[in-house]
Amino acid sequence: MRPKRLDIFILKSFLLLFVAAFAICLFVLLMNVLWRYAEDIIGKGLDFAFLAKFFWEFALTLVPEALPLAVLMASLITFGNFGERLELLAMKTSGIPLLRIMRPVMIFSIILAGVSFYFQNVTVPHAAKNLYSLIFSINEKNPELEIPERVFYNQIQGFNMYVRHKNFDSGMLYDVTIYDHRDGYENLNVIVSDSAYMETTADKHHLYLHLFSGEQFGQEKDIDSEGKPYRREGFREKHILLEFNSDMKEAPEGLVSSQAMSKNMNEIKHTIDSLSNNQDSIGLGNMSEFRATAMVTYRMMKADSAAFEKLASKHISADSVFAVSSRNAQVDIKNTMRNKIQTQSSDLAIKSSNMYYGDKTIRKHWIQWMKKITNSLSILIFFFIGAPLGAIIRKGGLGVPVIVSVFTFILFYITSVSGDKMYREGEWSIVGCWFSVMVLTPLSVFFTVKANGDSTLFQFDVITEFFRYWFGTKVSRHVTRKDVVIDDPDRSACLDSLVSIKESSERLERSSLLNGIPNYRALFFGQVDSSDLSGLNDELENLVTELGNSRDRMVIEMLNGFPILQIHGVQPPFAKTWCNRLTGIFFPIGILFEIRAWLFARKLKRQMRKTSENANKLIDYITDSNK
Repeated sequence: MRPKRLDIFILKSFLLLFVAAFAICLFVLLMNVLWRYAEDIIGKGLDFAFLAKFFWEFALTLVPEALPLAVLMASLITFGNFGERLELLAMKTSGIPLLRIMRPVMIFSIILAGVSFYFQNVTVPHAAKNLYSLIFSINEKNPELEIPERVFYNQIQGFNMYVRHKNFDSGMLYDVTIYDHRDGYENLNVIVSDSAYMETTADKHHLYLHLFSGEQFGQEKDIDSEGKPYRREGFREKHILLEFNSDMKEAPEGLVSSQAMSKNMNEIKHTIDSLSNNQDSIGLGNMSEFRATAMVTYRMMKADSAAFEKLASKHISADSVFAVSSRNAQVDIKNTMRNKIQTQSSDLAIKSSNMYYGDKTIRKHWIQWMKKITNSLSILIFFFIGAPLGAIIRKGGLGVPVIVSVFTFILFYITSVSGDKMYREGEWSIVGCWFSVMVLTPLSVFFTVKANGDSTLFQFDVITEFFRYWFGTKVSRHVTRKDVVIDDPDRSACLDSLVSIKESSERLERSSLLNGIPNYRALFFGQVDSSDLSGLNDELENLVTELGNSRDRMVIEMLNGFPILQIHGVQPPFAKTWCNRLTGIFFPIGILFEIRAWLFARKLKRQMRKTSENANKLIDYITDSNK
């Protein structure tokens, strides 16, 4: 079946964003690597080809992490753009459901998940082997001679050097202090020189140090020689030849092959079987040794018990024998028993540590085996989070989508790292490797269901209403003057209504409902009498509706001065009676809602005062206008 134009349009819009998002995500992850290895790389004199190879191999290992984040960001922006440009609305009004709109990108994500799995199982292990070898070479390579100013430089083995000033053109060093600890710190030599110059030999295996006009202080190896433990030597020129190998060293084959990341799934499974057999053999050996020790201890205890019985038959107590023994004999007995206990405790600790680290190595291999699956599944999960969220939020560009992507990836990263760590330390079972999937899968299902049902979740008006209802955020009126008015307001009736509103607001301002702490029992188990508030609110809204037809701009401005009364704040928090009673039973939660009702009451009291003042101004204005 040939793809339809709509599918091609959706897929083309997604792919352009996906390529850009993938490049950005991979770059960000590589920058993290640069900061992590910057200290090891700087000052080593690494050429461009080596650095390019290093970052290329690292980029290959980071591709499985960059793909899910790129899919998330691209799907968010794509479907957010569709919603913002009303293209999503046009597709839905044409009878196309959201899941059908998501189908081409969903098929691409499934194919990408398969490609990611193959890439992790084939390409990443090979790249990881090369990467570990390069990292080992970087760590083993001696630094280039980039001596900084006014900083102790310790990258030359056996030396600590301090340079006050350096001529970067000629390479000359001035006011040089060198601490030579090649023979140990007890035979430390200190060299102070006015100037110095350093160069490497042609084979790059030695360092030639030239010192001019200085002194050397040191300690005689033979302290009794001439009765002077220290020596002092001045010199015009001094030359020191040092070993300095700046060539690269290759990583041992065993070090690279032992890393779990450098193996595919079959190799990991084979290694796990080998390590498990080895652990079983060690465990059986420890068990045999424990049994032999227990048998020896049992025989000794049996012999001791026979001796004790013999002493008991003669009415002689072992404690009495110990008490009458000499002081040295008592100390020897105690030391012997203490040494036996410490030896057995140390032996058990060593065996336990070896078993623990052996099991931990097995768990590390299982983590890498599972990661090849979970990283592939995360592509689908992130798509079913990003696409529905984009359809719900309906915001494109790099604003909201990037923020949502970052928070989602942080949640994924935290759950993934936490689950892996808990399993690696033996706190959780192997389910810990799937912790991130278990957390994000329900979110993807939830967002997909909500988006398919045209939910208003995450829309600004819904969020504003939520905070207004529960936290009483300020809401202003927006009454505008109408261009066409059919029926003018009845000013006499409006005056009567204003007088009633003024009197009611003044009375409610002094009422017990808005003064003092709310009644806890009435709030959760009884019924708060807010009929006067409800009546005032209805009367005020009817007045605003009636006077909203006025052609007078001053009347419209005064109507906008009336507050929107939030009378729900002093009423029971939930519509269901059982919810209110349950909240009241849990006293700490009930106290929070009582404080909320008290804050709403204080706010309503201020609104009553403002309503009364504004009603009084409007009464005076309408009265003057009628004259």
